[in-house]
Amino acid sequence: MTDDGHAPTIPDPAAPTHDARVGHAPARIPVSPDDRYVLRALLGSGGMGEVWLAHDVRIDREIAIKMMRGRTDADAIARFLREARVQGRLEHPSVVPVHDLGAADHEPFFAMKRLTGRTLHDVIVTRDAEWTRRKLLGRFIDICFAIEFAHQRGVIHRDLKPANIMLGEFGETYVLDWGLARIVDEPEPAVPASSIETGDLRSDSDSGGHTQAGALLGTPGYMSPEQMRGEPVDPRTDVFALGCILFELLAGVAAISSETPFEITLAAAEHRPAARCPDRDIPPELDELCARATAGQRDLRPASARELADAVQRYLDGDRDVERRRQLAGEHAAKAALAFARALEPAANNEDARREAMREAARAIALDQRNTEAQGILGRLLVDVPRPIPAAARKTLVADDNRATKLVLLRGAWAYLANFALVLLAVLLGIRGAWPLGMLGVVTLLQAASCYAASRREEPLTAFWTFALASGHFVLLMLVGTIAGSLLFLPLFAFGSLPIMLMMPRFNRPLFALAFHIFAIAIPLALEMSGTIPSSWSTDAAGLHIKPWAVEAPPQAIVFFLFCVIFTQMFVTTRVFAAQRNSQQRAQEQLHAQRWQLAQMVE
Repeated sequence: MTDDGHAPTIPDPAAPTHDARVGHAPARIPVSPDDRYVLRALLGSGGMGEVWLAHDVRIDREIAIKMMRGRTDADAIARFLREARVQGRLEHPSVVPVHDLGAADHEPFFAMKRLTGRTLHDVIVTRDAEWTRRKLLGRFIDICFAIEFAHQRGVIHRDLKPANIMLGEFGETYVLDWGLARIVDEPEPAVPASSIETGDLRSDSDSGGHTQAGALLGTPGYMSPEQMRGEPVDPRTDVFALGCILFELLAGVAAISSETPFEITLAAAEHRPAARCPDRDIPPELDELCARATAGQRDLRPASARELADAVQRYLDGDRDVERRRQLAGEHAAKAALAFARALEPAANNEDARREAMREAARAIALDQRNTEAQGILGRLLVDVPRPIPAAARKTLVADDNRATKLVLLRGAWAYLANFALVLLAVLLGIRGAWPLGMLGVVTLLQAASCYAASRREEPLTAFWTFALASGHFVLLMLVGTIAGSLLFLPLFAFGSLPIMLMMPRFNRPLFALAFHIFAIAIPLALEMSGTIPSSWSTDAAGLHIKPWAVEAPPQAIVFFLFCVIFTQMFVTTRVFAAQRNSQQRAQEQLHAQRWQLAQMVE
């Protein structure tokens, strides 16, 4: 419709635009072609025409009117009228219908349907998630059939590109801008030799590479080699442009840049989107179809636009080229084998090789599920854990360990608070010993506060925090042993704290934890045996007698308090171990579920 090569659509006249005239009523409304049409606003302009939003008074509908602009010589008028007649003779759902053709103030115009929607160019550039690949391929089939319809009536478009494809809001697909259409039974204008030598086939084109009045063939980037050489064209010329559109639809980038040198464009044999964009997972059938459609020699292209449409439809229907997929799967499996061999070599860093092997094997299986070589490689990669562990995996492992450590520290804070409650219970039971019980209470609260503060840190637990927490716990055990006795209360606390310390994530010093608790028991015992502090135990003919020297309490209170200590230690230890067991259970369930899923993939 328009000649600017962009969106020859009929946008909302109220929509903002960069052109001061477009979308707004101009300072001077041109004379209406006749009293039937009332011009509303300028919608767009190109090299030889303007498109106006107009109102058809007779039928009471909004339409679009294209009028001549600037040039009024005989050749320009003939070309303008031919565009209207070519578009009007192609009565197809994907060709914008022409309602009227006439002249006003000695300038020709033609009225046509007003369109709404977006160009294929805009959809590809914006990567709108609404327009899935399958949906766009369906619209591409509509385009191919519209071009096939034109070819059957002796019309070759010669300027197919995404900007000349309109996607309507209700499933419509329109092929626009038939201004360069070639009618087979009409003589072809000669191409100046100077244009062929310089490669400039856009004598009046603007800087954006848009088709304008005076352009001989079309838009660089979508023109076939024979078009660029000025040779006679046939339907396979449009097939080349359709192949470029399919390439852009699949890859998201143009097959041929408009700035590509003339000689390179002519020398290109084919264009494959999978080679240009290997990460977009382009089906091999469509990749092969693009290569065929954009072949430099027209004899190698599909013979018609219908053949191109049928090939895309077969892909959408699930008719895959099994042999081609097996061949590609074999190629990917071979690459996976080479990468896996590199991964097994003794090297400081083979992560890249393992990553490549995994990807290539997965691609091979995606193409051919029965490729045993790829299955074997993928199975070995999943079973053989890399040593050392890859940096990315180690990073996530450290993050998980930090989260688990914070959880253990939070539980430790609650455990210390439970022990502080025992100190309060001792006071309530009448156990006397102000300074011993006071020291135990203070140290226990400090440890609870330290564990809570450490659990709230965003950074991993540092050596300072580890040393501080371990030192505080050691002092607490020493106090229990010194005050309450090294042979009764202290072992109860030690047997609860030792396994909890060993459960700390990434704690790889079990002998240190063992020695830590042995010394906490041995030092108070040695102090008692050496007479440095009063002994909390004695022996005679009646047996072993245990009596804490720093506190005094009735026998019944001691027995009840001892029961509470045992119960508290059992409860805290059970809670910590149960939580740890549940975490391990969930991790094992997830691991086995993932293992089962992977097994289904390689079977």
